[in-house]
Amino acid sequence: MDKKNKVPNFSAMAKDLTANAERYAASESVKFFKESFVKGGFTDTSFVSWPKTSNPMAGKRTMYNRGVLMQSIRKAEQSKRRIVIESDTEYSDIQNNGGTITVTRQMKRFFWAKFYEFSGKTKQTSSGKTSRSKSNVKTNAKAEFFKRLALMPVGKKIKIPKRQYMGESKTMMSGFDRWFLGQVEIQFRESVEHPHSNNFK
Repeated sequence: MDKKNKVPNFSAMAKDLTANAERYAASESVKFFKESFVKGGFTDTSFVSWPKTSNPMAGKRTMYNRGVLMQSIRKAEQSKRRIVIESDTEYSDIQNNGGTITVTRQMKRFFWAKFYEFSGKTKQTSSGKTSRSKSNVKTNAKAEFFKRLALMPVGKKIKIPKRQYMGESKTMMSGFDRWFLGQVEIQFRESVEHPHSNNFK
């Protein structure tokens, strides 16, 4: 067989690899960042767990209540030049990077409203005493949490600890590199075995 037929179609390989790399990097980045919520921390060169929270509104897992923050992570831009992943909730940035928030009158009104809301949900026993059921204990904890916040003076700074879930990650990029090199090897081997085929994976 003519050896010329064995020359891989490098142009087609490069085009296919680029397209696949864009799709892979975008989808895997979103997946990698969402996994931070499952693991309870972020991995750059190594895994760093999040500070624990005593907030009774936090749910069973830190930073995960209804999953709004995790589900907000999505691809914003995909091109040959760059991949942009974003999270656009109003508290995305301060949770990811940490910081402080300042107590305002509007916030205090909200805190008091939540306190009264949860206070009104406590159940009484037949004798008129507050029940010590698990649901009551949880409800009381939430009411007391908002009461403490409501009693803070206007202008008080509340520190929000850093709980990073997305950003630069050497671990993630190393995974991309391994995937890409693997794809180059696979496509080169297929192009040699099937020189007239452009059906790269």
